[in-house]
Amino acid sequence: MSGIYLASKSPRRKEILESLEVEFKIINYPHKESNPLKGESPYEFIERNTKEKSIAAFAYLQENQQKILPVLTADTIVSLDDRIFGKPENKDHAISMLLELSGQFHSVISCVAIGVMDKSSSDTVNFHMDIVETKVLFKTLTAFECGKYWDTKEPLDKAGSYGIQGIGATFVEKIIGSHSNVVGLPIFETCKILDNLKINYWFSK
Repeated sequence: MSGIYLASKSPRRKEILESLEVEFKIINYPHKESNPLKGESPYEFIERNTKEKSIAAFAYLQENQQKILPVLTADTIVSLDDRIFGKPENKDHAISMLLELSGQFHSVISCVAIGVMDKSSSDTVNFHMDIVETKVLFKTLTAFECGKYWDTKEPLDKAGSYGIQGIGATFVEKIIGSHSNVVGLPIFETCKILDNLKINYWFSK
């Protein structure tokens, strides 16, 4: 099988799929990000949110009579003590999040899923997915550093208000686990799903 949709506007996920030589097309579809439900764990939330993205993408394809192909969706969150850190609302919010993460380990959790429409039912999506957790240790930060970092505009669309592939890497003292997971798409796990579904990438071409 060749060809999938990427249901994400993330330039980092686009770059990773391009580096893997996956044949894909970006699908821009309307979808409002979910908020965590009361009592929902980070793993439960990220799995639900990723599946909801996929279902919304398939609904968009059907409504617009576009070709149905597998859809790759992903979500990445930052978690500390089971609290979920999303994208910052403003500068003060970003600084507050970064100072909470300062000087300690936090978790970066990504869910990657490829949804495949069931051949016997146009209302059923079968999910092939994996959830990956990486531990990240921040150095001790100051409010001044966090404010200067915000001014670079890098934290604007990042879970936890930082990006490890950019200036935010200067805050990272140590990581335990997948680096690509922190970037936004765990490569090993994504390739494993591609292999299982016999979707072509560089290794299988």
